[in-house]
Amino acid sequence: MGRVQGKVAFITGAARGQGRSHALRLAEEGADIIAVDLCKDVETIGYKMATPEDLEETAELVKKTGRGILTAQADVREAGELKQALEQGLAEFGKVDIVVAQAGIAGMKGQPPLRAWSDVVDTNLVGTINAVQAALPHLPEGGSIIATGSTAALMVIGTIDDPGKDPGGHAYMYAKQALSQYIHE
Repeated sequence: MGRVQGKVAFITGAARGQGRSHALRLAEEGADIIAVDLCKDVETIGYKMATPEDLEETAELVKKTGRGILTAQADVREAGELKQALEQGLAEFGKVDIVVAQAGIAGMKGQPPLRAWSDVVDTNLVGTINAVQAALPHLPEGGSIIATGSTAALMVIGTIDDPGKDPGGHAYMYAKQALSQYIHE
């Protein structure tokens, strides 16, 4: 019997990378999974995001553990989309015990720069808050909330001689710093 046997985990950014890793590990430990990912590119970000096929691959890997999984394509920047995805998971599994707010993007050299800043903050900070707020009314006493941070929260944003250099990159540090304050409240 695993450490989270019979629990249900709501995971954002679950199509690949750390989100997929969390989904698989929690499934191996006995949890059913509500796996959420955007599954499309963010226009301002200079690298490819996860795809619907990536999310399906996560689902297949979780199924191989013998656990259940519900997948949903949703944008963490949109609270309503996350609530809808969670409601589908609640209809499927009847509860949620664990939140893993993992979705995140890095906006280094994103274009246009100020839009990249907004997309990073809206994904990494607001998206985490949206995931937590969607699940909070449904979490039992003793439920778990995991929000992915970064040592970037410890970095100094910008310098006096380049305050506007790479806003998308600075947004990552800003979002992680703000997230560390949100979680401590």
